[in-house]
Order: sequence, then C-alpha cells, then structure tokens
Amino acid sequence: MQDKAPFESCADATYYSSPSANYGPVATAVNRAIGDGLWLEGWVNTEGGSDTMDKTIRYRLEYDVTNGGTSDHRFLGLEINFTTGVITASHGTSYDPALNQKVTWTPSFLTGNSGVHHFGWWVEWSATGVPTVVPYISRSSAAWWYGGNGVLGATPSPPGDLYAINLAMTNIRAEAMQVSKLKTRPATHAERTLEGTWIKGGTLGKPGFQLASIPKVSGDSWSVITEIAKKTLSTVEFDRDGFFRMQGYSRWATTPSTPAVTVSSARELASLTVSEEIDACRNDVTVKWSNFGGHDYEYLGVRDANVISIPSGYTTIRSLPISEDRYDCDAPSLSTALEGIGILVLRTGALATSPLARGVAEWEVRRDGGETRLSILNRGPSTIYYHGAVLDADRDDSSTKTPAISVAVARDTASQAAYGVQAYEHDATPWVQFPNDASALADALIKAAAFPAPLLQSVEILPDPRIDLGDVVRVVDSTGAALDTLAWVVGVRTEGSDAAVKQTLTLRGAQTNGAPKDQGLFPDPPTRPGAPPPR
Repeated sequence: MQDKAPFESCADATYYSSPSANYGPVATAVNRAIGDGLWLEGWVNTEGGSDTMDKTIRYRLEYDVTNGGTSDHRFLGLEINFTTGVITASHGTSYDPALNQKVTWTPSFLTGNSGVHHFGWWVEWSATGVPTVVPYISRSSAAWWYGGNGVLGATPSPPGDLYAINLAMTNIRAEAMQVSKLKTRPATHAERTLEGTWIKGGTLGKPGFQLASIPKVSGDSWSVITEIAKKTLSTVEFDRDGFFRMQGYSRWATTPSTPAVTVSSARELASLTVSEEIDACRNDVTVKWSNFGGHDYEYLGVRDANVISIPSGYTTIRSLPISEDRYDCDAPSLSTALEGIGILVLRTGALATSPLARGVAEWEVRRDGGETRLSILNRGPSTIYYHGAVLDADRDDSSTKTPAISVAVARDTASQAAYGVQAYEHDATPWVQFPNDASALADALIKAAAFPAPLLQSVEILPDPRIDLGDVVRVVDSTGAALDTLAWVVGVRTEGSDAAVKQTLTLRGAQTNGAPKDQGLFPDPPTRPGAPPPR
C-alpha cells in the first residue's frame, strides 16, 4: 500500500486482518526540533453508555507561537467518533476545530465493533510548519486499521512551543492515555500496543472528583491511597490475582438486582442473627469539603538571570531551593522577559534583544527533596541561550491562604419521621474540593443509609476466591435458616488450618425493610385521662 497524497477528505484506507500485512512507507517529513514524531495513544471501551449521544474522544494540541509581544496560538485537533465512524484531524488558528482546515477518514472498521480498542495518532511537523497526521485503531493483533497520511498545510504554523494538551471524552470510557516522542512511528501492532511488554495490573472506577490543589501528603503510598478511599467512600484492595482495584462511591447509591457471585453456606445455618440497628441509620448527612473558591495563592518567585549557552543536543540543569511549605512548581512558559510568574527566557543569542528560541527546546521541572530542578534540552541545530526563569510555588502554611471548610447537606424526611433525626458527619477534606462532588457524596450516603439495612455477621461460606470487597453476593442456604438474599460484602476474612480453609463474610443487606409498621400499637395519651389540672 502506498500512502496517499495530501487531501482534504480520505475514504476508508485499507483494513488489515493479519499482523503480517505490509505497512506503507514511513513519512519522510522533517520534524520540528521536538523529536521525530509525537505518538498520542490510549485505550477506550465503547460498550454501554447512552444511545442518544455520540461516543467520541478528542485531543487538542495547543502551540504557543508568540513572538515579539503578539499573542498567537495554533491548534491541532484529533478526534475519533465511534458512533458515526468518522476520524478527523484539524489544524489552524481557531480554538474551534470546525473553523480550521481538516482531513477525515471513514473506516468501516469503527462501526459495529463495540468493545475495547487501542487508538493512536502519529503526528509529524515539516520544517515549514505543516503537520502530517496518521490515525491507528486496533481491537487485537488480528484486527487493526490505519489511515493514509493526512497533510494539513493550508495555514502552516510558525515555530512554536507545545503549550498544552487537552483531552475530552463523550459517552465513553478511556484509560492509559499518554503522549510520547518517538524516532519513528510504530510499525507493528505489538509496537503500538506494547503487547507482551506490559501487563495491566489494576482497574479503577469512574473518576468522580476534581482537584483545585493536590493536598500535602506524608507516609507510604498505600496510606495515601487508603485515606483517599475513606474520604471518597471508595474501596481499594489487591484482589486474589494481585490486581489493584479501586471502586468509587456511586455503586452504594443504587440497589443492586444481580449478584457478582452466588455463595453457599459451609453448613446448615440452624440459627441466624440478623441485626437492624438504628445506629446504622443515617438520615441527616453533612459532608465537609475544602473550598478553594477565592483562594489567594501566594507565589514564590525564584530568579536565575545568568546567561548560559546550551549547544545543540545538550541539556542544562538549574537547581533552585524550595522550602517544605511550598507546593511543586509548574513548568514555565516561554516569554520575552523575566516578568510575571512561571516565565522562562530562551533566546537565539546572548543579547537581551535576540529573538526567542521557539520550537527548539524542551524543558521540565522536577522536585527532589529541598530542590526544584529545571532541565532544558536543546533539540535544535544551533546553540541557544538561557537568560533566566521565574518559577512559582504556592504556599500552604498561611492561615489566611488555606481553603475554607464548607459543608454539603442531604436529608431524608421519611426516615426522620420514622426514626427521628440520625445525624452523621463525613469529613471529606482535603480530597473533596468542589461543591457538586460533596453533594454527590452526601446524596450517596443518604440513599445507602436512610433506612437501616440488615447486617449479617460472621456468615461462614464455602471458600470462594472470586469474592472481592464491595461485591454484591447472593447468599443461599437451602436448609437451616432457608436464606436466599442479596448482600454487599463489607468484610472478608479467610484463614486456614492444616488442610482446611475457612472463609467468613460480613454482609450488609442490599435492600432495607423500609419504615417500621407499628401495627397494633397505640401511643399513650399525653396525660392521664380524668386527671385534674396541675396546681
């Protein structure tokens, strides 16, 4: 197959059903001093979701081409619509990809094949600022597709810096999104998906919370993970296969109808104690959260105004002290002068009037103990000059700068009428930082605990390694207590002695019995009938 010439619209490129099929020639465009190409990839699952919304995933690469004080940004958009079967790449001066030049592909591969897909975008830049894009889609080593070269040269971009990468998803699940710089575009399915070189070691629930600022943490990683789980009503564990699992709070808010596993008792349950305690009822819930609204960040500016030459292919590292009461610094943006916060000055010459060195360097900021290290790699053909930087790191120790503690409240009036006010306060600080997230937590707590649920303690079952914390199980005992019910697994204990294995579950009923009926009961009158008035 030969790659197609520049075009505005491209029909379905060749679909391959064998990994040994021939790939077209690698594009020969000269790349723009940032590596030989950018590889943007990820995994998506197109199953489920709404039938009325398109299933899309979009990258937008924003390039800062400001020079001489005039702000100018260029945008490269990459979109896959799994519903319509259209793949689109766009490039131009507008933030809206619909207003920029675009090329499209319409592979029949996309439609009618719901499930897990790996996707990739190969992006190259010519020396004159023209991007070339090649899309890839695969479901397995025996089912993959890639399109012809999409050349977007109507409005070439002047030299610039990759300022931001934005990712947007609609009605779809995705994970393992990443961007890499590669010398050549991946030539095989195994190279694109890293098949055989890595194994997925965990699964996460749907992300439910956004952060305005990452809280300061201490201790080991597991301590931080468990703290986040407690604050967000999630469960975390390493399961029987050694996989890490984290599931969010939302599943507690709905009544399950199907079990993950059906288990049987190890012996006849001649007697079974089921407790239903008012203490387990929560009908007035308050969730505390960290309110960063109006938070005034205090910046730490660190300057290094020495002019340093950076030859082609070389890296310079500037170490700057940072105190423990500062958060990590952001990566700076290229600017014409050391003014403001988050500024880096790189020029083509040692003079302060030399032009900015656009599109020829890459830099990163890392924190190591009491130092922040700014490293700058010159990928261009000529020497560039570092004129200084101003980094920023907001302080977290000032009482006037810390976020306020706000609360979200949820109540269930029907439960309060039956049981009185049963208050519960959940402290979600500092990991919950937005009001809608706190309200969602409060609503989930109310739905799960407004009425007492049956609690089954110490239910011994035939050992079953499939059971995970937080699963819904169906417990069946055909004799004895004649038990057949759905329940949440809130505790699992497995122990062995000699050749015997014992597994005991703590279960919380998946359904409540509702409000008490109080049938046949009549309240006492407020005073004794016929009693004289008080003196």
